[in-house]
Amino acid sequence: MASLLPLNASPVNLIPVEQSEQAHGQLAGELHGLLAERAAEGRPLVLGLATGNTMVELYAELVQLLRDEPVDLSQLSTFNLDEYLDLEAGDPRSFQSFMVEHLFEPLDLDPGRCHFPDAQLALRDPKAACRAYSGLIQEAGGIDLQLLGLGRNGHVAFNEPGSPVDCMTRVVPLHLFTRQDAAPNFGSLDAVPERAITMGLAEIRAARRLRLLAFGKPKAEALASALGAKPDPQRPLSSLLLHPDLMIWADASANGQESSGSEGSGREL
Repeated sequence: MASLLPLNASPVNLIPVEQSEQAHGQLAGELHGLLAERAAEGRPLVLGLATGNTMVELYAELVQLLRDEPVDLSQLSTFNLDEYLDLEAGDPRSFQSFMVEHLFEPLDLDPGRCHFPDAQLALRDPKAACRAYSGLIQEAGGIDLQLLGLGRNGHVAFNEPGSPVDCMTRVVPLHLFTRQDAAPNFGSLDAVPERAITMGLAEIRAARRLRLLAFGKPKAEALASALGAKPDPQRPLSSLLLHPDLMIWADASANGQESSGSEGSGREL
């Protein structure tokens, strides 16, 4: 059973890059190496996956690497961070459909090993759906590496500002900013679901490695606000900064540094 990591101080490894493509290449390389290592050892690997525009190029890069240098993926299991509620099963705007398009289908992954919070069960019995998903993660032995993005208002997964630092999987209302950012994918703000089911910050923190991508000027304020802060419910990322193996890639816009010369060199905060 994976233990939930305590909030003990640990430096943050921030990796500035000039362009997001550099971060995608570096992180895809780490993922490919980890997949190859576990396949060679005959050991299972559990990846925590994220969705959104930030992840599209990362998954494309990983798919290409695996086509160039194939790896046995039969022992890979995945757990996605979250899913919208109030969508029909199979809705093309769901996160499950996103993952099928960008990763699962290109890699021909076993659908039985690709896990999502059960949004349909959550409509009928939210507590049962949340318990079930937390239980599946624990049964798998916990998450080896968790991918993360950062919302414009600082949300991590669908843990919006105000989320308790020790929260677990639960059904949550979505902030207006979050829904506005999703509106282009839905055609209008009114079409964006107002609720979702999300993995909690405590479960995210329990992953053995955390890898977060933050690109673009809209992320700059949320990133700067969280970096160096003590765990604060209003800054969801702040509770993850104390993780012993967290790496954050930020481009010049998100990092507030437009000058060159810092590409690829990590710095601790």
